[in-house]
Amino acid sequence: MTLAAIAAVISGCREADNTGIRGYWSSRTLDLSDVAAAEEEFAEFAEQAVQAPQKEAFAAIDMLLDKVSEDEVVYLVYADWIARAFATLASPCRSCDIFVYAADKMLSDKKYVGYYCDEYRKHREFCLHNRVGDKAEIPLLEDGCCNSISLPLDQRTLFLVVDQDCPSCKESMTKFVSSKWNDAAHIALCYGHGPLPVEPDWVCYRIIPDQNILDTREGPFYFVTSADGTIEISYTSVYE
Repeated sequence: MTLAAIAAVISGCREADNTGIRGYWSSRTLDLSDVAAAEEEFAEFAEQAVQAPQKEAFAAIDMLLDKVSEDEVVYLVYADWIARAFATLASPCRSCDIFVYAADKMLSDKKYVGYYCDEYRKHREFCLHNRVGDKAEIPLLEDGCCNSISLPLDQRTLFLVVDQDCPSCKESMTKFVSSKWNDAAHIALCYGHGPLPVEPDWVCYRIIPDQNILDTREGPFYFVTSADGTIEISYTSVYE
């Protein structure tokens, strides 16, 4: 998914008045005859939802999904917007809690999701790993001589998930070495084609492609652990 596609739905999480978020959709018709207006309306909702008490945001999601369930096309459009807004790393309104709640509801009713079930399950799975306060989880490595990284690493560590087929990856590695993370160990978890990068101050590993901890479709992104292996900063796009 491109950043432009995400930006079309979410322009940014400005400080918003979340008063009444529970009933945000009560008086709205969810008419897609003007898609641009509907996107703007949903963007406003996402901005408010991520700032609202969780219980209120969940109630608003319930109301939204109940209303759109009357029409398959409308349901699929809003389901896609929910994923873009709350699950995509580059979205400023990302919220694993809201997305997992919405995904559970969509996957349980199975009314229209159909073909998209696997995608929602994947997004949901990735959202459940390496959240702030968790002990870090690293997927198995492709290296034939070892299949794991021993945690904790006894110092603060920046993990950069790198798509070797992405031209900006080397640039992102250089950026992080010269940034505020220069007091942390630097580990690159790589996937894609070609030999592992050779960059000063980086230790590079290749992760197996079939795993459910890191969503490699969203690379490059990073996360940070403390010296005891606890997640300080969860998955974050390098394009933030």
